[in-house]
Amino acid sequence: MAEDRRVRKSKNAIKNAFIQLLKEKNIERITIQEISDLADVNRGTFYLNYVDKYALLEEMEYEQIIEIKSFVDIRNINLSNRTGEAFIEEFSNNVIKKVITHISNNLEFYQVILNLERKSQIEEQLADIVRSNLTYLIEDKHDVFGIPINYYLSYVTGSMMSMIKYWVSDDQRVSIDEFVQYIATIASNGPLSIMRRMVDQKNK
Repeated sequence: MAEDRRVRKSKNAIKNAFIQLLKEKNIERITIQEISDLADVNRGTFYLNYVDKYALLEEMEYEQIIEIKSFVDIRNINLSNRTGEAFIEEFSNNVIKKVITHISNNLEFYQVILNLERKSQIEEQLADIVRSNLTYLIEDKHDVFGIPINYYLSYVTGSMMSMIKYWVSDDQRVSIDEFVQYIATIASNGPLSIMRRMVDQKNK
């Protein structure tokens, strides 16, 4: 048990050091020696746990995705006799808010990972989670109100990830509740519908 605690302590130190270095430079320029020195472990300890820095990054991303998948599944929402409005409210509070709260609790990690020069696995995995939930709702349909399914999924996942990346990097970041409300409002009304209302108000 004592050895397990030492291993966890070493791995946490390595991960924290890696995050700090990723704030300063591109992953390709980071050396194992730099990670080890900052983590205050020797290179041998690093290689006992990871093949290389990319394996380290992959494990860090995998841990976050596993945690998100543990509480984000639209299948857990009872859709029987639900109005669309009631569903949106529950989906916002029980799915979207949990994801944003998780990201907020691990903000430093996401600030770094979502701003890597190369697209991270976690970004693709988050998009897959959104896509999986939407696919469950859509079922076997090939389109959504005339829109081919892949176009619809591409738009929704792309816009969702773009908003999350902006929120994570925003120096004047709004609260979790405000951000969830922004997502729900845009998702419920659609960008063009909101623009139409703005034009109508302007022309009154």
